[in-house]
Amino acid sequence: MSSAKSYSELHNWRLIRNTAGLSDAPVLVLSHGFGTDHRSWRLLLPELLKQFDVGVYDLAGAGPNGGRNFDATRHVSITSYADDLLALLDEQGITSCQILTHSVSGMVALIAAQMRPDLFRRIFMIAASPRYLNDDGYHGGFSQDDLNGLFDAMHSGYEAWANGFAPIIVGEPLPEFVLEFTAGLLNMPADVAIQTARFIFQSDFRHLLAEISVPTVVIQPKNDPAVPIEVGSYLKAHLRNAVLEIIEARGHLPHLTAPYAVLHCLHKSTETEPLA
Repeated sequence: MSSAKSYSELHNWRLIRNTAGLSDAPVLVLSHGFGTDHRSWRLLLPELLKQFDVGVYDLAGAGPNGGRNFDATRHVSITSYADDLLALLDEQGITSCQILTHSVSGMVALIAAQMRPDLFRRIFMIAASPRYLNDDGYHGGFSQDDLNGLFDAMHSGYEAWANGFAPIIVGEPLPEFVLEFTAGLLNMPADVAIQTARFIFQSDFRHLLAEISVPTVVIQPKNDPAVPIEVGSYLKAHLRNAVLEIIEARGHLPHLTAPYAVLHCLHKSTETEPLA
């Protein structure tokens, strides 16, 4: 990170105060996935702000500072995203929060919680995966040949790849969201996107799951082209304190395409234990 700018500036951090006028509202941090930025949470915000002060930020490589907040020599694994998150929360003086994550940010939160379990009161994970590659007894959704083909396509013509990848990942015939996701991919410098995709899709954090004590809510779309339903079940089985919510949604971006289903899961999780 450049010494001239804070983590908050580089990662476009904003803390949005709750709309209920609560002076002591709990903090909920929103951490987005690959190919999107903090704006992807906008459909959930009106409901979340009724109870929380909501913190939003951009992962390295994403958002308006995507070309400046990514360090090719440091951002070589998902763990570097967790380091960024912890540095950002420390810089903001946040000592306790809950975190709502999408896709790769699910593992970002788990890594951060393994390092600093005192900092996180609950983790919500939408369409998260500890490993995308199939393995003996494990269905992650991709073979190595699948991933090699994906990386080759990104190298061969990044714009053409993004235009073909986006409708598959959105999973619904919703042109506005396909265009939005395509734009998010194309806003990332191609070299950054390719390096990031490699370390995300080749990662394996299954070993980490048993070490996580923070209560976790796994929100798994029923038909996700990137994360099979079996992955949600695997997370539930291997996390020590997890609830699995399978939602009737197609695609990998249900917070955009099925926001009410996601909100229902968030509200449901408060029935036995208040979010606050």
